[in-house]
Amino acid sequence: MTTHRRHFKEEIEELVDNRLTPAARVEVENHLESCERCRGEFEALSWAKRLSSKEHAVKSVPAKLEENILAALDTEDRRSARDAGFTWNRWLTQKPILAYTLLLFAALILVLSYFILRKPLGRAPELSSRELPTKPTPPSTLNRNTKPDLPAKPELSAKTLPAKPTPPTKAKLPTKLKTSRPDLPREVARDYQNYKAGKIPLMLETENVKEMEKFFSEEGVPYRTRVFDLGMMSYRLLGGRVHKLTTHKSAFFVYRGKGDAILVCQMYPGKVTELPAGAVLRENKGIQFYIYRVEGLTLAFWQEGAITCAVTSDIEPEQLIQLAFAKAVNV
Repeated sequence: MTTHRRHFKEEIEELVDNRLTPAARVEVENHLESCERCRGEFEALSWAKRLSSKEHAVKSVPAKLEENILAALDTEDRRSARDAGFTWNRWLTQKPILAYTLLLFAALILVLSYFILRKPLGRAPELSSRELPTKPTPPSTLNRNTKPDLPAKPELSAKTLPAKPTPPTKAKLPTKLKTSRPDLPREVARDYQNYKAGKIPLMLETENVKEMEKFFSEEGVPYRTRVFDLGMMSYRLLGGRVHKLTTHKSAFFVYRGKGDAILVCQMYPGKVTELPAGAVLRENKGIQFYIYRVEGLTLAFWQEGAITCAVTSDIEPEQLIQLAFAKAVNV
């Protein structure tokens, strides 16, 4: 258990100024030997006092300074007495001149007052007839038969007439907005990314292409689907689902190739004329292919009768185009 050690502060200041009693001085000095904190404060105060004494050391006064100051004061007193006597003597010598000046000024005032008082006072200006107020005519002098003038009836001007209310115009019916075509390549690319992200699960997992076609038929896909075996091109079927591509009902099926390459195929009722501009056109076996690049993916579209087919992948563009050539059927 540690005891609380008392630290000195005022006693240290008294020690620095040499104002402690001998007993107190011994007690504080013994404490400084064992207390690092108080010893540091004592050293700091001692250093500050030594520095202050050097900066503000008392300088000795020159011996003749007091004698010179007293001599200067005596000289100033003698000058002041001489100036005061000169002013009084000057006043005494100039006093008769001032008296004569005052008497002359008083005489001039008396003469001017005599001539001013002799002039007759002028008559007060009379008021002209134009300035006199006219006397009001009493009411008895008015002709009782005369009728007072009535205020004229104000005439209505065209500006004061209320404007004729205009009938409300019929609101025009809004014109029918033209609906823009969906960006099918971008939607197909988004479906590919969502599948790889696990957001579009397969409804049937199978490697059998016939089983896949039967599944689409049983699920109500209203057109014939063509799911081919692409084993010769090192792609095997994983399965598929009935999907919705914008407003189209799509047969959606997936292949896996070397290095886990994914190939997504879709078939939906539509025309390639719905596709936007910007495609690169390729032709093979009399079939026109529309090639797009969207966000690092390659997409190929072609027409098979009333059905539009699309394949999508992130493999080399030319490799995907060759897969599309192999899968396409001229209907």
